[in-house]
Amino acid sequence: MIAEGARFIRIMCLAWGGIGIQLCVVATFRASGNMLNAMVIALVSQFMIQFPLAYVLSKHTPLGVDGLWWSFPVTNVLVALVSLGWFARGAWKTTRLTEEERQVVKVTEETIKEEGIR
Repeated sequence: MIAEGARFIRIMCLAWGGIGIQLCVVATFRASGNMLNAMVIALVSQFMIQFPLAYVLSKHTPLGVDGLWWSFPVTNVLVALVSLGWFARGAWKTTRLTEEERQVVKVTEETIKEEGIR
């Protein structure tokens, strides 16, 4: 078990920078209200890249079990690059959390009336 864990860490250390980039970009999307972007990145990275890649590398290459481990850094680096490209495109900056500023004022006034602050 220790030998397999050590092998996994040696392979995985190649992707830790990619994981950091991916987490920062996804957090930026979430904070800006682009939850769909964050969800698409998570789903695509797991189900459309990592799982099929792990299967192919472990069953159809001479890597065997190591193919499972190699699917992690390959996926993380690819997704980090895609996320960074999506981020650099800048479309996420145009999302508005509220349609109108008046709507925020209206909700605030209704809350104040309901709670009897005035």
